[in-house]
Amino acid sequence: MFLVDSSVWIEYLRPKGSPNVKERVRTILQKEEMVSCGIIVVEILREAKNEKDFESLRDSLMSLPQIPIDDTVIERASRWGFLLDKKGKVVSTTDLIKASVAYKKACLLHSDRDFGTIASIVDLEQEKI
Repeated sequence: MFLVDSSVWIEYLRPKGSPNVKERVRTILQKEEMVSCGIIVVEILREAKNEKDFESLRDSLMSLPQIPIDDTVIERASRWGFLLDKKGKVVSTTDLIKASVAYKKACLLHSDRDFGTIASIVDLEQEKI
C-alpha cells in the first residue's frame, strides 16, 4: 500500500505536472494500492480552485481507504519530533503525523526532504519521487 503525500498530489494535479509523478500515481491508483489520511485530505482540498473541484477532489480522496490518526499515531509522531529536535533536526509537525500514519502500514510516496530526515531515526518505508 502507498500513502501519497500532498507534495506528490499537488504535482499530480497540476496540468503541466511531472510526467513521472503522474505515471507513478496512476499506476498506484490502477492497482488499488493507495490509502489516505485526514491530514492529507485537508492539505489537498485547501488547494481546490473552486467549489466544483473541491467536491470532486473530496469525493475521490474520501473514496480511498483511510488510515485513522489515532492516539498511537499522535504518540509516535510526538516521540519522533522530540528525538529529532534533540538532534537539531527540525521537521514539520504535519510531516511527522503523516509519517507516523504510514509507519508499518504503507510506503510513503513523497517529494519532501522532511521524510528522509524522519527515516534517519526510524524504519520508515518511503519512496521519494
